[in-house]
Amino acid sequence: MTKKFRGAAAALAAGALTLTMAPSALAAPDNSDADFKPNVATPGLHRIADKDRISTAVKASQSRTWGVVKKVAPGSLYWECTIPGDAWGLVARSRIQGTAVPANTQAGATKVVEYTAWPGERAETRRFTCTATVATKEIVRRDVHVIVARSDDFPDAIAASPLADVLNAPVLINPTAKLDARVKEEIARLKATATGGGEVYVHLLGGTNALSHGVEKAIDGVLGDKEHTLRYQGIDRYQTAVAISSVALTVYGIDSGAGVQDANVYLTTGLDFADALAGGAAAANNDGVVLLTAGEKLDRRGFTEKYLMSLRTWVNDGLTNNTTETIAVGGPSARAAAALDIRLAKEYVGKDRFDTAAKTAKGEFSMKKSATHTQNFAVVSGVTYADALVASGYIANADGPLLLTHPGKLSAVTGKYLGSVADSHDRVFTFGGPGAMDNAVHAAINDLLNF
Repeated sequence: MTKKFRGAAAALAAGALTLTMAPSALAAPDNSDADFKPNVATPGLHRIADKDRISTAVKASQSRTWGVVKKVAPGSLYWECTIPGDAWGLVARSRIQGTAVPANTQAGATKVVEYTAWPGERAETRRFTCTATVATKEIVRRDVHVIVARSDDFPDAIAASPLADVLNAPVLINPTAKLDARVKEEIARLKATATGGGEVYVHLLGGTNALSHGVEKAIDGVLGDKEHTLRYQGIDRYQTAVAISSVALTVYGIDSGAGVQDANVYLTTGLDFADALAGGAAAANNDGVVLLTAGEKLDRRGFTEKYLMSLRTWVNDGLTNNTTETIAVGGPSARAAAALDIRLAKEYVGKDRFDTAAKTAKGEFSMKKSATHTQNFAVVSGVTYADALVASGYIANADGPLLLTHPGKLSAVTGKYLGSVADSHDRVFTFGGPGAMDNAVHAAINDLLNF
């Protein structure tokens, strides 16, 4: 069984998904964002931190209720699907399996789901079958997804925030060589939250240079099923971003009910983490994905450019009137797009990473002060990759922006943005202890928003 995204498997992958069933034949699961637990549910400033970056990520995971919930009443019909033989199909199946069947469908009726797999240089159309099955009792099914990234370097993980959002998944971080005991324990805890026959998938970001075979095998042992550990990798960070984005687009396609979805691309440099993670939270808020440039040019193998062209074909809207928007986050990606005449719908270029993140938040989120609505924001050090990665996925699952600050002092542009759109009715999350973000930053946010 091919369960990994290997090498060329992701090349040109547009994540296209074709559903042979009619749009109305799919009942979407409850994909609302993960609920906050009581310790972080109230408005105010919440610091998520522990003794190191790995423990901080675990603590972030433990502060929310993750997963995708599907409910079926007794006597109603739900989809029971066969198990496909590759990662593309497994992700598609996890979205459909156990969802309610619409009215006027007979028990025993079957539907064929077609999806596009990329086992090599060419795409292949593959299928699995779903059968309308009678629920003998109430079913409340919770599927749980977990993302695991390398803890000490960023290249393979910086495109993952939209995936974390669509899967309602926490982001955990782990050393390359061995599964950390705390991560192992957290995966086991999350596995136990899958109920009603729900399944658990762990998504590894990057190849064995990022997370070793030993890490993968240890996770297989926790899950008790090696086919539920999925790895997304390419021959470099650019192809890995394509692989990750393709999975997110598969889910977008299913949730749209039509099998295709206009995909907004957020183009950021892959040579640093800050723009990509701020852009990732924005992409998650706009049915988007993150693709990477090699600084002020596209990658030499052309993975990003070919994928962009594939998306234009995939939405079937032509090069002149396509509805896919490409947005540049940061000066390097904007200049890379200009060099190749890539049409940009928007670009967010600040004086530095802090300004770029604030401009992205202002342009991509409709935030405003309200006494009746609680908004969510994340503020993280702009120089600490691991905390920012966890924060980006976390806030993407709360429909909020990722803002960056100097670790010792609240950045002026960040404070100005927060002061203009947030107040004491909102939640602001920071990540990492005083060593990563000084208490002075917290004090400044408290004073600014009257927490």
